[in-house]
Amino acid sequence: MRPNFLKGIRFTDLTWAGAGPFGTKVFADFGAEVLKIESMTRPDSVRTAGPFKDGVVGTNRSGYFASRNTGKHSVSLNLKTDEARRIVRDLVAHSDVVCNNFGPGAMDRLGFGYEALCEIKPDIIYLSMPMYGQDGPRADLLGVGMTISAVTSIMWQTAYGPNDPVGPGTHYPDHAANPYHAAFAVLAALAQRRKTGRGMKIDLSQVESTANFVGSAIVEAAATGIELPQIGNRSRNDAPHNIFRARGHDAWVALAVTDDAQWHALTEAIGRPDLGSDATLSHAAGRLAALKRVEDAVAGWTRELDATDIIAALRPHGIAVARVSSSRELIENDPQLAHRRYWQHVDHPEVGPVLLSSLPFTIDGERVHLERPPLFGEHTNAVLGGLLGLSTERIDALNGLGALS
Repeated sequence: MRPNFLKGIRFTDLTWAGAGPFGTKVFADFGAEVLKIESMTRPDSVRTAGPFKDGVVGTNRSGYFASRNTGKHSVSLNLKTDEARRIVRDLVAHSDVVCNNFGPGAMDRLGFGYEALCEIKPDIIYLSMPMYGQDGPRADLLGVGMTISAVTSIMWQTAYGPNDPVGPGTHYPDHAANPYHAAFAVLAALAQRRKTGRGMKIDLSQVESTANFVGSAIVEAAATGIELPQIGNRSRNDAPHNIFRARGHDAWVALAVTDDAQWHALTEAIGRPDLGSDATLSHAAGRLAALKRVEDAVAGWTRELDATDIIAALRPHGIAVARVSSSRELIENDPQLAHRRYWQHVDHPEVGPVLLSSLPFTIDGERVHLERPPLFGEHTNAVLGGLLGLSTERIDALNGLGALS
């Protein structure tokens, strides 16, 4: 059973692909009624993207789609038709929030611009999530999570070295910065509407939102005019601070020494008191100056031990250390995620039981209990007949006109 935190709030959800659907998933998981508008004439790109259950391709079999759309209701509407666009306007009249992540002007061309929808529902909360916002010199540029990672310098910040822009994929733009900024903005707008009775237009530039994750690096570069070095997992302030190989196939640990006391504890733990007694290494600046010597000593110790033994040896001394886990290890062996019920099984009518990740937090003490993602168009008749009061004959006629494809 879903939490009731947002019970009674209805979304008309025109988002697709990445950050938009993940943002509206937050609301669906906490009890809002999210009506996902989609069409097979232009299907949500993640419905056609793998991985697919059992390797069998199908509209309802994508794990990618499932993870971003739990708890939603799918309403199939072909927005190329006048009839479908009229239905969307009718849905807006019964909704609290309208969301989209199209480029600037797309909603206006469909007749769903903010001003037009305010005529239907004056207190509507309207969220748009284009790449660069609705106006400005770059507003017409389009992109996805990977593009946003590049233009906000996340790829620069995470590179292992010069000319090696290895980034974290779409994870920060699509699953952290933008959906959660969007969710926070909508919650604030709902709270404000409760006080004032007025709706709100939210223009969330995904580039500006993601830039928050880069933070002080942008400010420093702007103030000094100096490009920050690409140092991978190392730190400019602490040493050792890196990923080190452990014993076993593709086994690694992340290790960070953040003060001089930890350094001395580390030298004792790895059996190198000679390093601990070396005055040139007793402070971070000296260790950074002799970084290869320091890292070689640590790596020589870690590669002979299992990750579990490394952690057991260092954590009691307050040294930050953790296993670099694979997805399987996080699912099967991580005690913190298990305690939080982060991984949850849901029963899917086409593919059977599937394991999905949940939101990692509670609201008012309520933990998310995931409901399955919708089949394509599964709720079309129920929404049109129940919420909008259309007769079976009218729904059949709309279907015959191609409005529900």
